[in-house]
Amino acid sequence: MNQERLRKPGFGERLRQLGYLFKHTFTLVGRDPGIVRPLARMSIYGAVTTSVFFCALLAFGLDADGTGIALLLAAIGLFIYKFFYYNRQELRQSWLAAETLQGRKRSAAEAAARVDELAWTARKLALIDMLVARLAQLARGEKAGFLVRIVAGALVEVWDLVNHYLLPAAAVDGLGIRDGVARMHKLRDNVPETLAGVFGIDIAARAVGAIMGPVYLLLVVGSGALGLWIGNDLPAFHVGGMADLLGRTGIDVDAESLYFAWLPTLIALWIGKLGSVVLERTTTTVKVIYFTVFYMRITHGDAIIDEIRGELDSYLRMEADDVEPVASPA
Repeated sequence: MNQERLRKPGFGERLRQLGYLFKHTFTLVGRDPGIVRPLARMSIYGAVTTSVFFCALLAFGLDADGTGIALLLAAIGLFIYKFFYYNRQELRQSWLAAETLQGRKRSAAEAAARVDELAWTARKLALIDMLVARLAQLARGEKAGFLVRIVAGALVEVWDLVNHYLLPAAAVDGLGIRDGVARMHKLRDNVPETLAGVFGIDIAARAVGAIMGPVYLLLVVGSGALGLWIGNDLPAFHVGGMADLLGRTGIDVDAESLYFAWLPTLIALWIGKLGSVVLERTTTTVKVIYFTVFYMRITHGDAIIDEIRGELDSYLRMEADDVEPVASPA
């Protein structure tokens, strides 16, 4: 079989992939509603972390610095711990999806017990996720050199793919990171020709950012206009008089007639971030289930129940009337 390499889909293809996966993942694997419970937990955790951070900003804006510092420290703690919490929930999802493919329904307690057996692997995955998140920041940083951006960006993309293969390797077969990576090399030699083009595909890469970008723009513009409209009625949230700023552009404005209140913009950004967190966690859940299905199809194909086995290849290739089939990389 030809060596496969990571293929980065274009923007339109990312959105088509994401739409197809949202539509078909939970109808294919959603025979056990328990699979989506970790999604709810991760979304709630992300919403709490986001809310604590924005409450800290609100406190600083109202000159309640003591409260702001306490909330900011709490937000930082929640942000760091999220890597460990999310990895445990993703391992639960992967194991529950694999069990469902085999016709077994498992409880939340059983999933938790299985993840407890993999606690050390989960911690190591979380630590690598933290490192990769830092590399992603470097790749986006203005001070980063061209070579640093290229290398860091490539490592981030490769880890995203490798991580989603390691999750089912750990959840299903109890493999550690080293053994899981070794299993990936063996997987390539056992991928059916019909699925060869799927092995190295970067599913829905950066699709969340592409979707949320225009949403954030609308929220900022709309909340900015609202902040000007009701600014005079919210003196506690004034960012300062607009007369001096507009006067520099040659616009004569009464100093007492126009104020900008920052509260609507803060609320809009908070709402946008909540939506982004839920969408990101939902996308991650879909990817976890997708790669678990792929892993099971290659390594435990005989264990998959007959009634859904025939659907899996079409699902993995994302074949539908409105989605172009995934072609093999050159």
